[in-house]
Amino acid sequence: MQDRKMYPSLDIVKFIMALLILMQHTANEWAHSTGLVHAFFGLGNFAVPFFFACSGFLFFSKFNTLDNRGQKDYYRKWSIRIGKMYLVWSLIYFCFVFAGWVDRGLSWGQPAQYFHRALVFSTYATIWFLPALWIGVSIVYWMRRHCIKAVFWTTVIVLLIVGNLFGSYSNVMTHNDVVKSVYDWYMDVFITWRNGLFNAVPYIAIGLLLADDGLNKISRRVSLPLTVLFCGAFIIEAFCITRFHFSTATDMGFMMYPAIFFMMHSLILWRWVKPRPIWIHCRNLSMLIFLSQRLFLSAIPGVLPDRVSECIKAWPEPYIYLFFAVVVLCFSITVERLSAKYGFLKILW
Repeated sequence: MQDRKMYPSLDIVKFIMALLILMQHTANEWAHSTGLVHAFFGLGNFAVPFFFACSGFLFFSKFNTLDNRGQKDYYRKWSIRIGKMYLVWSLIYFCFVFAGWVDRGLSWGQPAQYFHRALVFSTYATIWFLPALWIGVSIVYWMRRHCIKAVFWTTVIVLLIVGNLFGSYSNVMTHNDVVKSVYDWYMDVFITWRNGLFNAVPYIAIGLLLADDGLNKISRRVSLPLTVLFCGAFIIEAFCITRFHFSTATDMGFMMYPAIFFMMHSLILWRWVKPRPIWIHCRNLSMLIFLSQRLFLSAIPGVLPDRVSECIKAWPEPYIYLFFAVVVLCFSITVERLSAKYGFLKILW
């Protein structure tokens, strides 16, 4: 078995992406920024696709070094780890969900709605990434073992197209009454197109492609300008989606896929950043920031008196951004540091 390679560039960008999505949520829910500030933090749309593709690349890079029995064991252990992480974070957030039920008055509809959402989507906002990641990796893992390449990539492309059309171009697609009825039924049952099937699978497949042979066919001199080109193309596409009211969601645009592919390609081949302990901390903190942000953005504020939220929203915008960035970072750093002494905390990341 080969030692696992280190990719400091991926660790650094994951950390930046985690901060970007934190700031994006802060901009939308607390600072209510407009103009260039809102547009800049809209770059957080790159974060989840990058996390999916990065996770897929790292999973299959290790997976490819193992024999058949080792691959099955690795997938099983990885699945258990993701499952435990999701369960623990779900329990943490459920404490606040239950407190909200009590505050509003308990009813049968609240648990029923919660368990329906938990079954088809997630137990809480943002941590939907974990079950989606497991579903995405599991589907790609199974198809890679049992499907020929033509069937595999045809399926991935179909999922990509369907998910994007109904995710970021829903207003265009639902002009037809039959399509609209199917769309409405799907949304009533499955809530969103941002899930493991339509959102995670295509990006996990990008990670698989890069882990298999995608790095050997394009030079970094080519992939770097293409990264800039397609990132710019996605930003234009996202602007058009908003400007022409194609949908209320811009994060499933078609140009995101080549942007993430070439971004990942460039970063993996980037050799200027040397492995250092600080980059490992960035990797750990990126997951903690990503999964814990909702504690401070919505869970804790949801059980505090309304005047606390009103007070924070009355602050100048820079103070609001700084407050949430500092609080989430301090929490994440504390958990990572304590994990060295209390090993059970590592389940959180």
